[in-house]
Amino acid sequence: MSRFQAAAAKTMRARRARFCRKAGLWALLALFAFIQPASSLALDKRIIRVPADYPTISAALDRADDHAIVEVSGGLYRESLSITRPLTLRGKIGDTVLLVGNVEEPVITIADTADAQIANLVISGGKFGIYITRSQDVKVRDNLISGSRLAGIKVRLAAADILHNTIRAANAPYGRGIHVTNTTQWPASRIIGNTVSHNAHSGIATNMTGKIYIEDNIVSDNLKHGIMIDEMSHALVADNIVDSNTETGIYVFDMSMAAICGNVVMNTAAGGEGARFGNGIMIDFHSLAEARDNIVTGNVNRGIQSLFDSRVYASANDLRGNGADELPHYTEVASGDDCAMP
Repeated sequence: MSRFQAAAAKTMRARRARFCRKAGLWALLALFAFIQPASSLALDKRIIRVPADYPTISAALDRADDHAIVEVSGGLYRESLSITRPLTLRGKIGDTVLLVGNVEEPVITIADTADAQIANLVISGGKFGIYITRSQDVKVRDNLISGSRLAGIKVRLAAADILHNTIRAANAPYGRGIHVTNTTQWPASRIIGNTVSHNAHSGIATNMTGKIYIEDNIVSDNLKHGIMIDEMSHALVADNIVDSNTETGIYVFDMSMAAICGNVVMNTAAGGEGARFGNGIMIDFHSLAEARDNIVTGNVNRGIQSLFDSRVYASANDLRGNGADELPHYTEVASGDDCAMP
């Protein structure tokens, strides 16, 4: 073979290799183009739209598969809903989805499931706005909940993250904004970034909770306690604004334990007579608390009050402008590490 023929053969082999590489690339692109719409279609099938696919939210929930998304367009829906599988119920972004219940039952019940989410709804009325029981990994976020008979959100025998909701105007005499109870055998719940106001009883209340994180909330104008940690609960209460509540700003009661750090607690009204009323932070009835780096000001009675064999370890709090002298109802200690769950 001449040098010319050898060079020509080499060139042909190079061209064939380039062609094969290009052919393989085009085949891959063609395969990707074929697969991509199928995967998008599969994702789209997970989204059930109300009222486009089903006329009611209940019908959509009944027919939804696990991990489906039920997306509701704007409008008024008079329904009581039950969620018993992992899925997301959400209002369409930019729409106002008003869900109205009756006072005898929750507007939304989440039971016996995990990985359920509720978002972007306006919920009015109901025994509870949202009731969560025997469930975990539940997220409730970015909802407006008002006018509930007993609580805007109630968590019982369950664990939930309650994030960035507005909860207000739960009814007299027992209405609480957020109520978490009987969770000692469940993972920790988190109440973070909510605005909780104008409820007939407490803004945020706990009973017999194992661990609960209450952080970065605005809790104001509630007619009894702003934040109440009750009945052997364990809580971290940090970086909240607790303003203009009646009776107590932050109340730790009945053998409970709490770390109370970095809060602003102010303008608590009396609501009654005696040592229990009008305090910014009160630790009562065999309870234990750490209070650190709080600003406690403008409260009718004391900034920090401790009663009935309770103990408070306090450091670096700013107590000023409260109505009564700060008697030594607490033990001043050196400032330590970051605030931690007791």
